[in-house]
Amino acid sequence: MILFIRKTILIYIISKFKSYKKLSFIDLNFRKIDFTNYKLIKTYIFKENFYELKSKNIHSFDFLNFSNKLGGKIGISLSKNSIFGWFNKNKNKFNFPWSEDLTSKRLINLLYNYEYINSSSKITDKKRLDKIIIFHIQRVLFDFKVKKISEISSFDIIAYIISSLIINKINNRKIEYIKFVVEYQIDKLGMHKSYNILEHSKFINNLNEIKNIFLFFNLKESSLFDDLVLKMTSILNQYFHNDGSLPLFNGTNNIYTKIIYDSLNKDTYLAKRDFNKVNNGIAFYGDKNKKLFFDVVQPNQDVISANLSAGTLSIEWSGHGEKIFTNCGASESFGKNPEYLRYSAAHSTIILQNTNISEIKEGNPHIKFPQSVVFRKESNNEMEIFEGSHNGYIKKFNKIIKRKINVFKNTNKLEGEDTFISYKSFQERLIFHIRFHLAEDMTYNFTNNKKNIILKTKLNNIWLFKSDTELVIEDSILVDNNFTKPTKQIVIKGLIIDNKTVKKWSLEKI
Repeated sequence: MILFIRKTILIYIISKFKSYKKLSFIDLNFRKIDFTNYKLIKTYIFKENFYELKSKNIHSFDFLNFSNKLGGKIGISLSKNSIFGWFNKNKNKFNFPWSEDLTSKRLINLLYNYEYINSSSKITDKKRLDKIIIFHIQRVLFDFKVKKISEISSFDIIAYIISSLIINKINNRKIEYIKFVVEYQIDKLGMHKSYNILEHSKFINNLNEIKNIFLFFNLKESSLFDDLVLKMTSILNQYFHNDGSLPLFNGTNNIYTKIIYDSLNKDTYLAKRDFNKVNNGIAFYGDKNKKLFFDVVQPNQDVISANLSAGTLSIEWSGHGEKIFTNCGASESFGKNPEYLRYSAAHSTIILQNTNISEIKEGNPHIKFPQSVVFRKESNNEMEIFEGSHNGYIKKFNKIIKRKINVFKNTNKLEGEDTFISYKSFQERLIFHIRFHLAEDMTYNFTNNKKNIILKTKLNNIWLFKSDTELVIEDSILVDNNFTKPTKQIVIKGLIIDNKTVKKWSLEKI
């Protein structure tokens, strides 16, 4: 079967190649925001034959953007030698590095840097580059036809649209299908279903690039995604902590936060959005002094959700210009986020028997996950009330986990109530941990009864964490901007011996 697919792809590409020899690739750069990780590229680009390393970052050809910035004959020579060397090594492969959306990302980077690469090229080099681009165009067109909707990324969509327009084969049916694919990846609130704020931002950027592509080719559908972009941008405007950082859910990092924030400020209208009548996603509350984020995402087995963490019911909290509670974060080091950063223990959430809420499998959607994540929200003059629950521990431990959070509107106070409910009588004693990972540069002191901890932030704000149980402090880490920093975490732990166990805690600025 695999051999048949390989043969089909080759026959398809060879049959189309001759008719596309005279295509033009000039002026095809539609980049809005540059999400290239230049620091990462700098660590490998000057190594000999670096393109032989197995890294998604390398095989996306993001290094062409670095070469372009480097400029001159050195940059051009580096680009061409790497492209030609890579193609000779990988042109006949059929999985990695032709998997996921790497083909599309390579094509986009080849086209966006085409004029730079050819700025001092011989005719023979230009023909070789054109051949490689045409080869990628045909792979993109073929892959787009066979991929499932949930497997198509926004980079695939850009590459497919450009490829179709270059060969002059675009029609209303294709555009309607593209619209269907785009809308499938966005939830009711306007959030990208990866529930990764960075991926959400990249998706918005790619929709803006699609608009520029349509305008360049004089298509009347140039405004096709305007309403969706506005909806997604307005919700993104809510997903910033008081310190200006993004909450660290599902692989988000803050490498590109400044350019994302700057792009938001350029928009003329950003609607204030609420999390009303929505039962799935990253819930939030915010006012001028504080911000809460609450993970009530319903996991699934779609490829688009492959990088979801096992952090159901985790929270992040910031107040008075700085972050207090965080998750452990994520890294972009060589395009791979260490799997342990996706574990439940790396999140400010509730854990039974040191077991992940969802079963993590590297590079794939969760194998096992909560089949029911329920969320509801209430509001009154005094507080905003969030309630979430999940059944991720129902099969192993016969427990339902509930978390209720009260955010006081007129004071800097947060109250929590975490509940373990037995689905049926279960005699075995279970160990639980309720973790609150602290932001960096925080100091702490216990009070005499060990149930309260005084937290002092780097801005010298004082917060008091209270619990109805003795507390412990454990080591933790914070991974962000590709730096790993040691931090601490507050832990409530104990044994579940009753059919219903409730643990209460609070955080208040003093």
